[in-house]
Amino acid sequence: MNVLSPHIALYRLFDVADEIDLGRLSTPRLRLSRARLGAVRFENPPGEMELGVRNVEGLSGLLTARLYEFGVVSLSFRIHLGERVPWEAFLEKGLRIPELPFWEGFFLAELAALEPHLRGALLRPEEKRLSEEFVVYHALGLEGEKAFRPSVDLTPLWMGAEEEFAPEVRREVERYRYSYSTEDLALLGFDRVLILDSEGIWDVADLVEFVHAQLLELSYYDRVLTEELELVPQVLRHRGLWGYGRLQRLRRRLMARHAEIADVKARMEGALRITEDLFYAKIYRAALELYGAYELEKSVEEKLRVLEATYEMVTEEVAHLRTQAVEVAILALIAFEVVRALH
Repeated sequence: MNVLSPHIALYRLFDVADEIDLGRLSTPRLRLSRARLGAVRFENPPGEMELGVRNVEGLSGLLTARLYEFGVVSLSFRIHLGERVPWEAFLEKGLRIPELPFWEGFFLAELAALEPHLRGALLRPEEKRLSEEFVVYHALGLEGEKAFRPSVDLTPLWMGAEEEFAPEVRREVERYRYSYSTEDLALLGFDRVLILDSEGIWDVADLVEFVHAQLLELSYYDRVLTEELELVPQVLRHRGLWGYGRLQRLRRRLMARHAEIADVKARMEGALRITEDLFYAKIYRAALELYGAYELEKSVEEKLRVLEATYEMVTEEVAHLRTQAVEVAILALIAFEVVRALH
């Protein structure tokens, strides 16, 4: 059996800044091909940059960059395997190519080459960069078969290995397969996505990329909140009037950090609206569940609540110290007046 016009697309996403001002970059914006007007809407669609064809260790493909306003850059490298490729050869390449050792260096070098073009648009660049990666297998279909129910075993691609899989694993595969019509299939895996689409549409890959971008940003702020909360006990050790200045600085920093993260979180939640398209809504929610975005979001919300409680506690401590300072000043004035009267 032949796979029609298959591609392997390797994705790497990097958190490069707090924000990317897309208004400063004259780049086209992402538009989904199949979505009905208004059914799927990006509040501020990511910018797209086609970086050209690259040749890496004998593999040729098209390199593309996507720029998300919340500070994430996504690089994708699409390798076309041919017009008709036997399933066995497609499976072998699909498992082998993503594991080649040079991809990390390739994507880091391409990101470094891209950054000078983004310098004016990066707001508060990030030094400790988090990254995400996944693979997309895309084809026009399987020769002689309907895409939504192929006869071949898709589990090895879903798992990224050839094994004798247990029935429980195969049942999990069924949970994450979706079809818009009999001519297409989308199979979501943890770090691999298979798309069979007779029209050559990549919308599902674009939605999965967007979820990974959200996941990356949530991971960044989860780390930031953890670091902020770890610093609090060190400041609180300095009690009494001598710690007043430290507490004031901590209070201002906690307030600023809470406002920043709450604002970014609200913009991320409103970045994509799916109102009427049940197919895309199912895929989007399934990807959020599969990649752990809901758990990570709960972790961020819980740490935000702890941050709020810590801010309130520090505010009370600052008010108490201020009251103590006023009382000490009043007592000092009274003592001064008494001493002057005795003189």
